[in-house]
Amino acid sequence: MSPPLGDRLDVLVVDDEAPARDELAFLLRQQEAIGSIAQAADAELCLQLLSREAFDAVFLDIRMPRLDGLTLGRLIAHLARPPQVVFVTAYEEHAVEAFGIDAVDYLLKPVRPERLSMTISRLLRARAAGGPSPPPGPPVGDRIAVRASGGQFLLVPIPEIRVAIAQGEGSTVLTPRARYHVRWSLNDLEERLHGHGFLRVHRAYLVNLNHVSSIESFFNGTYLLKLDGLTDLNVPVSRRHAADLKAAVRL
Repeated sequence: MSPPLGDRLDVLVVDDEAPARDELAFLLRQQEAIGSIAQAADAELCLQLLSREAFDAVFLDIRMPRLDGLTLGRLIAHLARPPQVVFVTAYEEHAVEAFGIDAVDYLLKPVRPERLSMTISRLLRARAAGGPSPPPGPPVGDRIAVRASGGQFLLVPIPEIRVAIAQGEGSTVLTPRARYHVRWSLNDLEERLHGHGFLRVHRAYLVNLNHVSSIESFFNGTYLLKLDGLTDLNVPVSRRHAADLKAAVRL
């Protein structure tokens, strides 16, 4: 049974590429909970439409000329009655910033119908609650976004991360429960995790010192670290970084 017209979501699709707008509008029309669908090719037209009409949600592309989607999302958040915001992009690296401005969801192109259905459910729950539902746990600034299966993103609390390991052009982040591949280099992660107790102990390893359970002398001035929750892993400490480790733990 379809929801009454008054219970449906009126949405605005914003993307500078017409085929992308049309494709998303087509997918949205397949959703029973969607009412009217408007389109805008840029930020200026988006803001004009928002000043004249009431929308429940705006689906925003991120990489657009003149004014990008993240900047536009911040402007929308300061409206008197802001609609919910969903970012739709081909790039995963903006997820943390997107959730930091209370985005309800972050969709990766090409958008799959079943994934879009999850987003619509989140929008309906957010509207029923009177606004975006903040995820449980610490604030976004204390988490990093990692890509999970099905195109979804998880916000992993930084204190849960034991170690990050360089892998190819990105890195692998390990927690006691899972491992995740991220596109950030270890240098990028080192900067992102600064101030959270992480130390570079090797060119390929960034360790959360809060979870070091033992330090073993190895050879030629190097060490091996054991981390709680990752008992099968030995993290090498290079001679170059040994002094930093000893200073950090007052060894």
